[in-house]
Amino acid sequence: LTKPVFVFLGRLAPEKNVEAFLDCNLPGTKLVIGDGPSRGSLEKKYKKNTMFVGYKTGQELVDLLSASDVFVFPSLTDTFGLVILEAMACGLPVAGYDATGSRDLITSGVDGYFGSDLVQNAINCLELKSKDCRKKAEQYSVDKWVENFKKHLVPIKELK
Repeated sequence: LTKPVFVFLGRLAPEKNVEAFLDCNLPGTKLVIGDGPSRGSLEKKYKKNTMFVGYKTGQELVDLLSASDVFVFPSLTDTFGLVILEAMACGLPVAGYDATGSRDLITSGVDGYFGSDLVQNAINCLELKSKDCRKKAEQYSVDKWVENFKKHLVPIKELK
């Protein structure tokens, strides 16, 4: 793949706004990992400048993400973009719009960029450090969630 590699991971459906990513004029390669009802039409329309690899799991997915440089999250409607954390766990900075999902997980200028210009956000991400992205993802580990949950537990009073 020609570097830099900009990647999208997720369900290929209209509500994910994947075309916003695919319409971006970016250097290098665009990689799309995933499947869904829009895959056929997207592959047909964008086959010249995008590599579609389908649904991937396990080590194959980790390898594809780790070979990428920037994760692009074009959704305007996701309430919690779990794929953002998955990408960050692989050391990828995330470019997104100023929308729920992106704004709730990305610290602009540290582990990604969000705003109205998806292309500029993606280009800006090339300067960010992988270790900062990984550090953000670690804040959402199962161990951290359990630790936080335990802090909110209170003893119950015995019923008489």
